[in-house]
Amino acid sequence: MFQIKQTVGSVVAADTQSSIEALDRAVAQQSRMCASVIEAAHDSHLAIATTQPLLDALSASVRGLVESRASLVEAVKQVAIIQAKSNLRETGFGCPSGSASRVVEEIIPINV
Repeated sequence: MFQIKQTVGSVVAADTQSSIEALDRAVAQQSRMCASVIEAAHDSHLAIATTQPLLDALSASVRGLVESRASLVEAVKQVAIIQAKSNLRETGFGCPSGSASRVVEEIIPINV
């Protein structure tokens, strides 16, 4: 069993939550930007070909953010696995995924 200080767990949990919130805000903002570009192009009577390179770039940016978010989801699962195998197994840090033991049991049933 891993021995992890509760203060360390709290820091990791807070940083995890902040990272998820930042990525979600970035995805939402980039999505709003896509919508704004389309609305601006429509209102300005721009030809579709004029804004296509811009939308392609924004789309790639959103895709990259979503891929980063997926990687963060995997990292959160790994944090939960470590927590579930530690003295902090039953400690709730308010992580977005819920208690570590529930998350881990959804991934792989374990007997700790």
